[in-house]
Amino acid sequence: MQGRKDEHRHQELLKEKKELEKNRPHGIDEMRRWKHSMGKILQELELYNK
Repeated sequence: MQGRKDEHRHQELLKEKKELEKNRPHGIDEMRRWKHSMGKILQELELYNK
């Protein structure tokens, strides 16, 4: 059961990452928030690759 939850979360993270890549902001403050969000997603995705 845990594997299915993990797979679902992994797919969710990939979807969020793709959405963020598509909607990259241009303002400084927005870019800081974007970078923070993307960093969190990439950090969590890295756990799945181990």
